Amino acid sequence: MSKNANTSALIIGFAMFAVFFGAGNLVFPPLIGLMSGSYWGIAILGLAISAILFPIATIIAVDNMGGTIQSICAPVAAWFTRGYMVMWIIFILTCGVPRQAGVGIESGLLSVFSSLQGNDMLRIALLAGYFLVVLILTLRPSKIVDIVGKYLTPFLLVCLAVMIALAVLQPLGTPVAPQVDNVFSYSFLQGYQTGDVAVGIAIAGMFIASIKARGYTDPALRHKMTLKAAIVAFLGLLIVYGGLLYLGATGSGMFDAKMDQTALLNGLVHALTGTAGNMILGIGIFLACLTTTIGVGSTIANLTVDLSGGKIPFNYMMVFVCLFGMAEACIGVQGIIRYTFWIFIAIYPVSIALMILGVFCRYVPNHGAWKGAVAMATIIGLFEGLMQLNESGITDLPLILLFRHIIVFRLHPLVLHG
Repeated sequence: MSKNANTSALIIGFAMFAVFFGAGNLVFPPLIGLMSGSYWGIAILGLAISAILFPIATIIAVDNMGGTIQSICAPVAAWFTRGYMVMWIIFILTCGVPRQAGVGIESGLLSVFSSLQGNDMLRIALLAGYFLVVLILTLRPSKIVDIVGKYLTPFLLVCLAVMIALAVLQPLGTPVAPQVDNVFSYSFLQGYQTGDVAVGIAIAGMFIASIKARGYTDPALRHKMTLKAAIVAFLGLLIVYGGLLYLGATGSGMFDAKMDQTALLNGLVHALTGTAGNMILGIGIFLACLTTTIGVGSTIANLTVDLSGGKIPFNYMMVFVCLFGMAEACIGVQGIIRYTFWIFIAIYPVSIALMILGVFCRYVPNHGAWKGAVAMATIIGLFEGLMQLNESGITDLPLILLFRHIIVFRLHPLVLHG
């Protein structure tokens, strides 16, 4: 591969890494390390499969099927493609974008300047500035991957590398016995709950379009470049997740497992590096949120353009995404999440089914197999999503009442006691 090709693979791989690595993915590996203790190596293996390999595999799956979310959904049905896209847009717009912004400002910037915390007007001004930056950096869709991969990700990696290097070179202590019975299962399930497989199905098209724009239009060359970029992203996530998990393991004899995840990460970093480390962490959280918001925000705009047949321009939709995200981040996302988080729960099994089918598409005999697998995943996802609503106290929707009368689901504890 030429020097330019290697550079392209590195830039695109960095962008993949940054978009997958949101703020939520920064705080959960230390807790897994804390719970796994001396078995931290096994924990990394479980986490690598569910939180890294599966999400990265979605990029390969989408590329195998043609390079867009429409192409990987096409074997099922046209109506399914539109429905899946609409549900993804609703959830990310109402939950993902405003939550990333809120965390980026409150746990990121304001944690660096702690004396400014509690000032509501300043918080609103910072949110406005945050979304203005997002808007400016996304108004040229063809340059988004370059901006994230070439400029923002290196700064994020520097912040993370400092913490991880110190964790390895100056460990806080010796990992103690694990606090869970099955470390592999625990870490695997924690990684599964990041939800990045659903994100990967939607954002893959952005990276593949960037690869095509670099001249890799031949399917074989495009697939080769996609694979190399995916390997870069996989290795980056493995090093960062593994380092943060190890940091938690070295503090397993010092910190309480019942601590809030963000408080645990802050405590570990402070014990390792002092106040300076917490400032670096704050900057890292801000950059992680910013890069993820840019990636998912631009994906919302692109999907809306496709759904509208080009009637809604990309730039107009990005303005709406930023204005809506800012408004919701200012007033709080919890109320809306109560009503929309079930959508994510519902589409996640479907996303995993699409990922598996896309990766192994050459072995899938026909479109009937796609329809059957996705239909079963949809039933499971819809049931779990409705039970999420039930847990939230929303119990009188017609579909929830219907599931209560279906014998197969009557044994589910949330149905019995909802």
